[in-house]
Amino acid sequence: MTVVRFAGFPDRMAYVPVPAQLFGTLLREIDTLGELKATLHVWRLLQERSREGEPRFVRRSELLADRELLLALRGEDPAGPEQTLAAALARATERGTLLEVAVRDGEQDEACYLLNTARNRQVAEAIRLGERTLGPFGPAAVPMEAGSSEGVRPGIFELYEQNVGLLTPLLAEELFEAELTYPPLWIEDAFREAVGQNKRSWRYVKRILENWALRGRGMAPGRTSGEDRRRPDPPEDSRRYTEGRYGRLVRP
Repeated sequence: MTVVRFAGFPDRMAYVPVPAQLFGTLLREIDTLGELKATLHVWRLLQERSREGEPRFVRRSELLADRELLLALRGEDPAGPEQTLAAALARATERGTLLEVAVRDGEQDEACYLLNTARNRQVAEAIRLGERTLGPFGPAAVPMEAGSSEGVRPGIFELYEQNVGLLTPLLAEELFEAELTYPPLWIEDAFREAVGQNKRSWRYVKRILENWALRGRGMAPGRTSGEDRRRPDPPEDSRRYTEGRYGRLVRP
């Protein structure tokens, strides 16, 4: 295959900020070139949107008419770049990088894509329920079903990379043991508390969890004091850690 040589970067150029998380979990998990290209292109378009119009979004019809994007996707699928784009957006949505929101543009159905953040998830749910609009677009005539990722808590590895930094194989084993020991809600809340205290380190998160296990977190809804204070049982099947996306980092 002939490589088309790039002319090089100019001395002065515009920059697009890229979230650090893209170089962690996402870069390891995105497994098609089409999804990677579409994700980066949508991110650039979102960054160019005015902050006054938040939440920022990109329309599906806009992407389908984007010649630059379609040229980038040309050759990825024999069916054509439009099919490649549709598959890439579906994968990015399923992965949880983007949120797809069904809206109504006059008499036409439309889909808009937002970055998957906590705030945007609230916006997407309010639109789905018909409680608000997205810019000039109203909710779709037939509300979208909630995505498969709704209500799924991030794992300890994702929480670490989102709030502390890139994961190393040495630390992965310690995180693996912690996820076998503590409930997912404890782990998520411990990271949240550490971030709130500006203590972005696993050592601090671990101390929080150990303290809760030793002294209890107080009464939780629907639990007795004894239930809330006891050390949680590990999950029955640990293969989901050793055979999952981070299996290469954790020794079984």
